[in-house]
This record gives sequence, structure tokens and C-alpha cells, in this order.
Amino acid sequence: MNKETIEQLIKSLKKNRIEAIHFPSKKELVDYFIDNLTPNLTVGTGDSLTLEQIGLFDLLRKSNINFLDKHKKDITKAEKSKLYRDNFSSDIFLSGINAITLEGKIFNLDGNGSRVAPIIYGPKKVLLICGTNKIVRNDDDAISRIKNIAAPIDAKRLNKKTPCTKTGKCEDCKSPDKICNYYTIIQGQFDRERIKVLLLDGEYGF
Repeated sequence: MNKETIEQLIKSLKKNRIEAIHFPSKKELVDYFIDNLTPNLTVGTGDSLTLEQIGLFDLLRKSNINFLDKHKKDITKAEKSKLYRDNFSSDIFLSGINAITLEGKIFNLDGNGSRVAPIIYGPKKVLLICGTNKIVRNDDDAISRIKNIAAPIDAKRLNKKTPCTKTGKCEDCKSPDKICNYYTIIQGQFDRERIKVLLLDGEYGF
């Protein structure tokens, strides 16, 4: 992704009252993240292959914080449900992004709402980590990316019995396994200090 495109996106996000920081390398992003972790913080996360690829889940487990770890082994359905609710009162909530437009609009898709809901409201701070592969031109491209790239891959990863896992694109199904239930578009915020976008050079997530 060229420098001019990233600068354009950062300016657009700023106009929407959302701060964005660009990191050329994974190490620089991780170092920034470590510098912002203070003891006893409560940190929650949404499902995110990006966070996993960067190594943030393992980092959080080793840190002196209260990590609401929904990915730990042998977690029960009841325990996970409680963590979903606890995310709303976390100090920091981490998530990826499905698509982000050059106009500074942030698009996400969710199956049960446990990821997009805390992004919008609840946690004191939200850090959205986004590989530059998620940058698209406009709203139509964002929806297309979600329907024909992100959602089919995620549904297949989760072993969902949906048509898109076979065709590789959205079939607008009504399957009970459908993960395309909640679309959100963030195009601004009242508290300009709450949501922050961390842009990372490279292909992360899907």
C-alpha cells in the first residue's frame, strides 16, 4: 500500500474524529501496544485473526493485566458468555476490522454481535488493528470485500454449513449457521479519544 493512500486514509479518519497511527512493521505496533499496557488493566478482545497473527493474545496472557481470554482452552459456553458481557466494562477492547474506506468509514460484520457491540459502546478505549489489505475505495467495495472475501473464509474457518463455504462468495442465505447478521459502519464518534485505528503494513486477517 503506497504512502499517499495511507496518508489520505489517516486524514479522512481525523475528519471523522478518529485518530489513526501507521506502523510499517509488526514489531513497531507491538512495542506501541506494550507501552500502553499498564498493570491491572482489564482488556477484552473480539475474534480476530489479525490479533492472533500479530501475537497479541499470547502477549496479553503473559502481561500483568486482567485479560478476558475467550480463547483459552476448555472454556465453557457459560464462561464465554460471561466474558462477552464483561467486555463492556473493560478498560481496553481490541478488535480487527473487516474493511475501511478511504473516506474513513470502518465496516465490520458479526455473527452474534459480541464483537461489534463493544466497539460501539461500553469499553473505555477501543483499539482497532487493521492490515493495509483491508483498505478499500468506498462503501460498495467495503461490502463486496466482506461478502466475497471475509465472510466466506470466516464461515469456512468456523465450519459453518453455509453456501458461501462452497462457492466462496455471499449467496444471501437464510441458513441458521449464517454469520452475516450484524453489519456496522463507524463514520465518527463523540469522544475522539475512545476509538483508535492502528494501521499495519501488510496482509493481516481476511
